[in-house]
Amino acid sequence: MLPGSHFRPAIIESRRKLAEGREKLRAQHDRGSPGIQVCARLTDLFDTILLDLYHDALSLESGPTQSLITLVPHGGYGRRDVAPYSDVDLMLLHEQGAAAEIQAFVRRFSQSIYDTGLDLGFSTRTPRQACKLALQDPMIFTSLVESRFLGGSVQLFARFFNKFRADALRHSSALITRIEAARREERHQYGETIYLLRPNIKRSRGGLRDLQLIRWIGFARYGEAEYKSLERAAVLHKEDRQRIRDAREFLLRLRNELHFHAGKSEDQLDKDAQVRLAEKYG
Repeated sequence: MLPGSHFRPAIIESRRKLAEGREKLRAQHDRGSPGIQVCARLTDLFDTILLDLYHDALSLESGPTQSLITLVPHGGYGRRDVAPYSDVDLMLLHEQGAAAEIQAFVRRFSQSIYDTGLDLGFSTRTPRQACKLALQDPMIFTSLVESRFLGGSVQLFARFFNKFRADALRHSSALITRIEAARREERHQYGETIYLLRPNIKRSRGGLRDLQLIRWIGFARYGEAEYKSLERAAVLHKEDRQRIRDAREFLLRLRNELHFHAGKSEDQLDKDAQVRLAEKYG
C-alpha cells in the first residue's frame, strides 16, 4: 500500500500537489527566480490545495455551510510572502450562533489540511471575536492586518474586515504602542544588533519583521498596510518604498534558500549557512 493511500482521494491528490509544487518551485528558485515571485507562487499553491480540501469537505455537508463561513489567510500566508515550509495561518470566520452547525465541517476540513502535510495555524472565530482578540493582543492584530479573502461568504469577510479597520483606526495610538513594544521584546529575544553572528532573518533587528512593522503601523494609523498605498497617502517616500522592496526581495530569497536547503522551516543564518551562501551567491 502506498504511503497515505488510506486517505480520501482529495487528500492523496493534495499531498501529490504539495510535493510536486514545492519541487517545481525549488527548481525555479535555483534558476534565480526572485524571492517575491517564488513566495507568491507558493501562496498560489497553498491556496489551490486549501480550496480543493475546502470543497471536498463541503461536498459532505447537507446544510447551508458555505453561506455561514469564510476562509481568511493571515500572517505571512495572507501577505503572500509565505516561505516553502512556513506555517499556513488560516482563520475560519463564521456567523454568530453557527458554531454547532459547522462543527463537523470544521473538524473534517482542518484534519484534511493536517493530513496533507501542511503546518497549520488554525482558528475558528466570529468577526466580533476576531476583532476583540486583535485589540487585546498585538500579535493577533498584526497577523490579522494581513487578512485576505480565500473562500466562502464574501459578505462575511467584508463585514469582518471593515469592522477590523474601523476598530484599528479608533484605537490607533494604543495599538501602535503595543505593536512597538511587542517588536522591541522580539528584537531583545532574537538580537538587538545588526552585527549578530547567527541572525534570525525573520525576527532579529534588520530582518523581515522590521519591514512588516511599517505595514502594521501604517494600518493602525491610516487603515492601509500596502507600501504603495502608504506612498500614495504621502506618508512613505518613493525612495523609501524602493529600498523596502529591495530589502524584502533580498531577505525573502535568502529565507527561501534556507527553507529549501533544510527541507523544513529554518530562519537562522548560522555560520555554515553563511559560508555556503557566500559561495553560492558570490
